[in-house]
Amino acid sequence: MTRKNRDKLSKLNPQKPYLLRRWRVETETGPNYFFTCARPGRSSRESSKTALVSDESVHRWVLGLCGSDIAIVSLLGRKNGPEGKSEFSFYSFCGGLDKPSEREGRPTFQEWLNLHHQNPNILVIEHPTYDGKTISLETLDAIKADIERLIKNGCKVVVVDSGGLQRTGKVGRYMGAKEDFSIKI
Repeated sequence: MTRKNRDKLSKLNPQKPYLLRRWRVETETGPNYFFTCARPGRSSRESSKTALVSDESVHRWVLGLCGSDIAIVSLLGRKNGPEGKSEFSFYSFCGGLDKPSEREGRPTFQEWLNLHHQNPNILVIEHPTYDGKTISLETLDAIKADIERLIKNGCKVVVVDSGGLQRTGKVGRYMGAKEDFSIKI
């Protein structure tokens, strides 16, 4: 990260991710927590569903995650199935299900974060899914295993989908987690 980028980021106000929720899950070591939310750029405005998202908005979303050793478990994939629009088409970076023509000249989300946000350390794990479609049990098992491993390793885990409710909620329920309202986030 260049000094210019670091200075620019230091002037931005963090933005709490839309529909940020904390979930409590019982593990071998007792209760643990993970978070779910909507992708960067989403808000209560209807237009945010399809609007292009500036890098500045993504920076503010990342800064709003707070803390260190953050692991983003991304469920972003495609809208409405394999032939649908990429859920990364709103950004200057691309995702795991993007076709070569959609990736052209664009870094992955992880590469983008590495370039702009070296501290805190942020890891992206992609489990691409289809918005509006059922998540397979095989994929849910893989997501659950990753979340449990990341929590055990001391990471702050944030599971992200397009709107912050449907797929992320399915993951929380599949893990047997309960939404935790004991603290204001």
